[in-house]
Amino acid sequence: MKIKYFLFLLSLILVVSACSTNQFQKLDLDDSYYQLTFGKSVPLELKQQAISVFTKNQQSPSIQNNNIEINNYRSKQYDVYAGNALRALETEMSISIAIKIKKNNKIIEKTIVSTKRFSAIELNPLAEKEMFKFIEEQLINDLIDKLIIEVNLIDM
Repeated sequence: MKIKYFLFLLSLILVVSACSTNQFQKLDLDDSYYQLTFGKSVPLELKQQAISVFTKNQQSPSIQNNNIEINNYRSKQYDVYAGNALRALETEMSISIAIKIKKNNKIIEKTIVSTKRFSAIELNPLAEKEMFKFIEEQLINDLIDKLIIEVNLIDM
């Protein structure tokens, strides 16, 4: 019994050490602040998340040269039909935004797209509607993560 426990513990230690787990590193956006401008089509949820990430101190002197514009929010939903069913088996949802990042003399203009495909076989219409809201929240979080990566690339 002790030998099995020892071998199990030893193998667990080897697996964990082989995974190269490191301490979580927070993205450091504290040294520069950004002024955000949004288009009319950008939803409130995306605005709030972007403001919470990029504008920590509006009184900073470096904010005049740093600007992020977020425009052209588009949300598309595509149903995938297959087999004998009259309903869609899967739904693909994609969200895109156009961004323009200005920092000092550098300018980046890109379109960021986030897509997710999920099963659409749901008997309860209310549950299906809530699933769409949940998937949209996940896609917005993914867009914010991609926006953070783009801002960090221009900071390098």
